[in-house]
Amino acid sequence: MPEKRLKNCDNSEILFIFDLPMSDFLVLSEAGVYAIPVREEDRAIAGGGMLLFSPLSGYVAAAERGEVMMLQKVISGGLPAATVPGAEQLLEGLFAFGRERVLHHYREPGQGDTLSILPNQKCNFSCSYCYSAKGRSDSELSPEALRAMLKYFIDPARIEPCELNILIAGGGEPMLSWPLISAGLDYAADLAAERGFKLYIRIITNGSILNEEIIRTLLRHRIRVCVSFEILEELQQKQRGAFRKVHKHIRTLISRGIIPEIFATITPAGVERMEEMLEAVHHSYPEVKKVNFDPVMDKRLFTGTEDLSAFYRSFVRNYFRAWEAFRDKGLETGNTILEKFSRLRDRFCPGYLCLTAEGTLSLCHKVSSPSDPAYDRYCYGSVTLSGKPDMDQVKFDRLLQYNAAHFSECNDCFARWHCGGGCLACRDHFSGEQLLEVCNFHRDMLYNLLIRKPKNQRM
Repeated sequence: MPEKRLKNCDNSEILFIFDLPMSDFLVLSEAGVYAIPVREEDRAIAGGGMLLFSPLSGYVAAAERGEVMMLQKVISGGLPAATVPGAEQLLEGLFAFGRERVLHHYREPGQGDTLSILPNQKCNFSCSYCYSAKGRSDSELSPEALRAMLKYFIDPARIEPCELNILIAGGGEPMLSWPLISAGLDYAADLAAERGFKLYIRIITNGSILNEEIIRTLLRHRIRVCVSFEILEELQQKQRGAFRKVHKHIRTLISRGIIPEIFATITPAGVERMEEMLEAVHHSYPEVKKVNFDPVMDKRLFTGTEDLSAFYRSFVRNYFRAWEAFRDKGLETGNTILEKFSRLRDRFCPGYLCLTAEGTLSLCHKVSSPSDPAYDRYCYGSVTLSGKPDMDQVKFDRLLQYNAAHFSECNDCFARWHCGGGCLACRDHFSGEQLLEVCNFHRDMLYNLLIRKPKNQRM
């Protein structure tokens, strides 16, 4: 069987699953167990020269190459397990598959427990890296369309009573449509109480708009607030603006008992400063418990593939350095990709209900404006005021076929059950060569997570 090689994040060539001929580990690989070479500088952290990783059981074990080869002989019947110390316990852990834990994509539109609402295409900022800047307009979701969608979403005829998630985001800046949002929140709360649902509501805002009425509503509905903020004044002023206003509003929220999360988009200008950002949060907003760092998705910021690769390598290095510096200080360092890794999945996202300002349903909040070239492809339905939204099953199926099973490069990837083939919007945004670097980045994030996990136990 031929070896399969890919470029690692440091641009060195490695055997992607096994740093030995794959035929030596045929039984392991066919069973979905991966032997991942550990970089020399990480051996002390990882506890061995290789990691045995079983995504479907969530089991990670440190081993040396000889031990991995011996384990393979046990699996293939060449050695009795009892003659190899620890083999029986190791095999029990590696092959205790729990496929029921895999989050599968939805088969029909509207099956999910999450609704994203993009109330408008308006914004009072001009962020340098904004993915939706070209879609700016005066469009705003109609109150009738919002009520119709909430009535459909919070309905025991659609889904058994449970906790439903509502995310209010952009599009544009949602707080610019506050009367619409406020009325929608009250209507959603009344529906949920009447029909036996619980609501978990988040708002992502740039933090520039805040008043007493907004604060009272946030408190009344126990809304989780996420502020998009670059933390350091220099970066905020360069990339977003209004540092002093956002800083003041974060302090106001905290003083009223609303502890926000901070979402910082990491660009090349800030990639070396994540630890400094956490230090600033720890000093200025000690009540804040979580800061989320996600890499920017804007190919215009990179001169080429090598530049993008260098950015991702720097992101991984600095993210985990910051994470380690603050993990014992009560400040959680989050990342969307790593949070995806907390669940097994066959697709990066299961296929969301995303209500746009136009009253249409998009698969992704990143594609929500008619001016986006991908808008018609991503939108699979629209709101109807009389009942169930009009949804195109054929278009929905066509969109959701893009998952880990669809892409041949995912077949032998140890991250496939965690990234699910990657974000479709990201695949559309980057070129083929750039996308290889995105995949390397996902693998590198998972690799760094695995080497830090306690070994011989489940994730």
